[in-house]
Amino acid sequence: MAKEEMTPYERLMTAFELKKPDRVPVTPLVREWAIRQAGFKFSEVMSNPEKYVYSQLYAIRKYGYDMVLDLLAVHAESEAMGSVLHIPDDAAPSVKTPAVNDYSKDLPKLKIPHPRKDGRLPIILEGIRRLKEAVGGYIPVMGYVQACWRHTCMLRGTERALLDMKKNPEPLKELIEIATESLIVYAEAVVEAGADLIWVSDPTSSGDMISKKAFEEFVFPYLRREIRAIKRMGVKVFLHICGNVNDRLEIMADTGADAISVDEKVDLARAKSLVGNRVCIMGNISPGVTLLQKTPKDVEEECKVALEKAMAGGGFVLASGCIVPAAVPGENIAAMVEAAKKYGVY
Repeated sequence: MAKEEMTPYERLMTAFELKKPDRVPVTPLVREWAIRQAGFKFSEVMSNPEKYVYSQLYAIRKYGYDMVLDLLAVHAESEAMGSVLHIPDDAAPSVKTPAVNDYSKDLPKLKIPHPRKDGRLPIILEGIRRLKEAVGGYIPVMGYVQACWRHTCMLRGTERALLDMKKNPEPLKELIEIATESLIVYAEAVVEAGADLIWVSDPTSSGDMISKKAFEEFVFPYLRREIRAIKRMGVKVFLHICGNVNDRLEIMADTGADAISVDEKVDLARAKSLVGNRVCIMGNISPGVTLLQKTPKDVEEECKVALEKAMAGGGFVLASGCIVPAAVPGENIAAMVEAAKKYGVY
């Protein structure tokens, strides 16, 4: 196996610039998986940045992939604006009570949160600072910011937000506007805390959830503004939308993101052909099937196929298609990392 010439930071940033690093970066998206590996429960890390940071450092030092993650996707931005969370003992939280029930009463009361004071946002920022102190400049630190449409759904309730597209489009757009503003404010604090790149994620914008027409009207203009504002802060941005996004890959690239992250419903060769000259492609090893249920040999084979489809010419990151479940065997993550080192060398 060839000697590695770049640091993880150099490797990922080179790929994001659509160039060829020494090998393809490999980034399994590990949150609860790393927490489980370190022996903690999810509820423990929700209020303890020291334990969460330990879990990230423990896992990356044991398995050798190329990026650490902040405490992502726990709806902290929506909680800080009034949504109430349900926090299970050992699973990711969900929104129990959205902040906006009645537009006429609740919209005027919504305030842009102070990232350093409100909710658990300061806890997440502290985690980013600690990760940066521990690995900064060598391993890239990912900071997470919700996409504006996901944030809107977590403030309104996903089902009601989807109905509002038909029944209440104007107040819905006002809510999306407020959500977008708040996320740009939060992103600035995430960058200031030390994040090298920002993950903007939106599982509610796939073709499995909304039509391309609805995406163009209710998501794209605000998402593009959010991403462009974050990029002006001097960091890289990758946009992840779960599910079938085959009809909107070009629109995702038009947001201005440096990379787009896709799951197994997208063919990597088609994505590379369609937009690979404009954005880095990340994906798309199945977390719920291949990583969770199959053998290390199966993982190696799926990684090899993904690399064959998308690594040519640079601008590719071998990643899981979404967040890796806590129960994934460690040997399958090891197989994913080894596959990048074996088949992903330029």
